[in-house]
Amino acid sequence: MRRERSQSSAGMSDQTVWADTTDGGLLKQLYGYYPTLHDAVVRSVDIDRSADTIRMVLDYNDMLGEDRNQHLSVRICLEWAGIVSFDLPIGDHDLYYVELERENGHIVTSLGAFGSVVSEGFEAILIQIDPGEPDDTPRLRYQ
Repeated sequence: MRRERSQSSAGMSDQTVWADTTDGGLLKQLYGYYPTLHDAVVRSVDIDRSADTIRMVLDYNDMLGEDRNQHLSVRICLEWAGIVSFDLPIGDHDLYYVELERENGHIVTSLGAFGSVVSEGFEAILIQIDPGEPDDTPRLRYQ
């Protein structure tokens, strides 16, 4: 299921989806807002069909708070469970934005302008603050 979003709605997420995750509140405290994940760099995507999950590890850098004078880099793991559909065009390894919505009992995640995940569950976990440069290339794994 391909979902397109207008430029004007890019990055506008249902904040309750972020609030329900393990580290959504912590990310909001760190940045002063829930992250849009615009220009996040995809480090890995793990698809586990037997567990019906997808895990995506991202490196994200954005400005802090209202003054926007400082930046913070983090590594985040996004996890979807109970996958209904998954579409991720591969053209580069960064995301334009991530948008989260609740729709018909599912969580719909828009990945940039053209990718999406529709799932029963969504989780965001902070892995590391200031992760530095990764020493490996992005990976796509299937189990």
